[in-house]
Amino acid sequence: MEKVNDMRAESINNKIHYSGEGYEFTLSDEKYHKHQTFIVRPKHIKVLKNETELDSRDLKENIIEEWFFEENEATRINNNKKRQKNENSKA
Repeated sequence: MEKVNDMRAESINNKIHYSGEGYEFTLSDEKYHKHQTFIVRPKHIKVLKNETELDSRDLKENIIEEWFFEENEATRINNNKKRQKNENSKA
């Protein structure tokens, strides 16, 4: 189990469950863990428990900021570089 502050991730029945203070979630499909060009968006998050003061929409936005921001940004930069390289090679 990985723990950063009060954030945890553990495998339960071959599915990664993430939890923080007052909430628990999974990705809507485990295949997303294997995608290298994948950017996590709210529609990819399945909230299992929400005992926070946030509604599900705001909680999902906070989850993305807390859990996936750095990875999403790195993926976005790499995807843009690949796209520019492909566009330049066509010109």
